[in-house]
Amino acid sequence: MSVKNREKRIENLQRSNKESHRLIVDSLRQALYTMLKTRDIDSIKVVDLVKAAGVSRGGFYRNFYLVTDVLKDDIRVIADDVRRVSGADVSANWQIILNTVYRHREKIPLLLKAGMGMEILRQINRSIDGVNEEYRLRLTAWNGVIFNCILWWAERNFADDPEALSRQLTEITEPLLTVQQTALPSRE
Repeated sequence: MSVKNREKRIENLQRSNKESHRLIVDSLRQALYTMLKTRDIDSIKVVDLVKAAGVSRGGFYRNFYLVTDVLKDDIRVIADDVRRVSGADVSANWQIILNTVYRHREKIPLLLKAGMGMEILRQINRSIDGVNEEYRLRLTAWNGVIFNCILWWAERNFADDPEALSRQLTEITEPLLTVQQTALPSRE
């Protein structure tokens, strides 16, 4: 087999593995959220989850250690999406945060029911990584505002219009975000 053919074969295998990983993770997430609608997280065992997801136990354990790890991974993905597109514009940040939360409005109450509130806050607080010590407390306060606004909105069953809520929160929090922007390391 030529070097070129071997490289192409390896590339195809890697692509196949990535696709397989994504399908397994997506199936596990979907099955777990469906199960959380009628069951508590503590009653969901790996054997139940893999059966509902249609994946093997090996597929589960290649990606996760505990059932709650599926939820933690999803929270990380959501938080990374928000963090990636956030910027200096206060109004745009609230719109991004609220639109992302709104897209996941069916998941958020289930995550909270499963006891994942602190994991949501932990992922929000990842924005503090690399920030100088002088501003860490201010950023922690800002992140607490974000987290508590998400909780408040979830308790109201996401009844408030995201755009109207964004305008209100921008007005309330603009001074905090101005401080936050001076504390963040450059993203270059």
